[in-house]
Amino acid sequence: MTSAPSVAIEAAGGRVLRVPRPGGIELRAAHFPGGGDPGRGDSAGSERGRCVFLPGYTEFIEKNLDSIAELTARGFEVATLDWRGQGLSDRLLPDRHKGHIDRMETHLEDLAAVLDAIAGFAGGPPPSVVAHSMGAHLALRYCMAAPERVARAVLIAPMLGIGRTGMPVGLARLLVEGFCLTPMVDSYILGGAGYGERRRRFEGNPLTSDREQFEALHRMLDANPDLALGDPTFAWVRAAFRSIDAVMAPGALEAVRTPLMVALAGQETIVENAAIECAVARLPDARLVRFPDARHEILRERAPVRRAFWEAVDRFLADTAAQPAIR
Repeated sequence: MTSAPSVAIEAAGGRVLRVPRPGGIELRAAHFPGGGDPGRGDSAGSERGRCVFLPGYTEFIEKNLDSIAELTARGFEVATLDWRGQGLSDRLLPDRHKGHIDRMETHLEDLAAVLDAIAGFAGGPPPSVVAHSMGAHLALRYCMAAPERVARAVLIAPMLGIGRTGMPVGLARLLVEGFCLTPMVDSYILGGAGYGERRRRFEGNPLTSDREQFEALHRMLDANPDLALGDPTFAWVRAAFRSIDAVMAPGALEAVRTPLMVALAGQETIVENAAIECAVARLPDARLVRFPDARHEILRERAPVRRAFWEAVDRFLADTAAQPAIR
């Protein structure tokens, strides 16, 4: 594990690391030691323990620094990462704008390696998790695979069903599986492309109704184009469908004993809200919190939505602070 500088992350109190993985891949991760916010009544230090922040598809550490600051202000020590193929972790194809992965289990293995590599996260009490979209999907799978390593989790717009397929999901799945049997396995999905002007248009975007938040993201990408990511490959979509099958399989959700808060965006089009609602109904210890005016990226929505979200998180943390997980 080697250190790697990043001005914005270090300015936010973090330390950037490079975590080697088999096959010569290196992941970028960051560790924020934390400290309380006296204005909130928190004392200095990470008295609330540790928290893992897991980003969504296309995301990178710098994009989520405001959310990480909310967590450190609440007294958490925070670890996060760029998933392989995203941000400044190593990309997997010559076209670095292609979102590509062989299987979602690879991301879970990477997550375990990152947490083992960051001092203090390998042992001791289990951390809390805050995760968005694809990251929330992976957080739920992590709760299934290693329940002893998660104290509680906040899942924001979890990817439990894929929206915007443009066709019936069953047909989309058949097409994806078929293309993955051909040399097009690492090609963009039909209609897909790299990061470009289409993603920069605020009007009609599915992510946020806050123009300043939207434009701030693209200023980050202008400042460092290496952070940009476009649409996924057929292989990525196949991996997502198969991983969703694992989560939604009979008995899988019912076995999750981790206390969960699940945030649902009322104006969602990226993931399927119906699948989220179905999953929450099956989970033994989950509360569903709705944000009717939010699009997919609740953490980058207008200030009233963000404020309501963090108030809900505070209630969840208070309610679960002394609550043992169902085992």
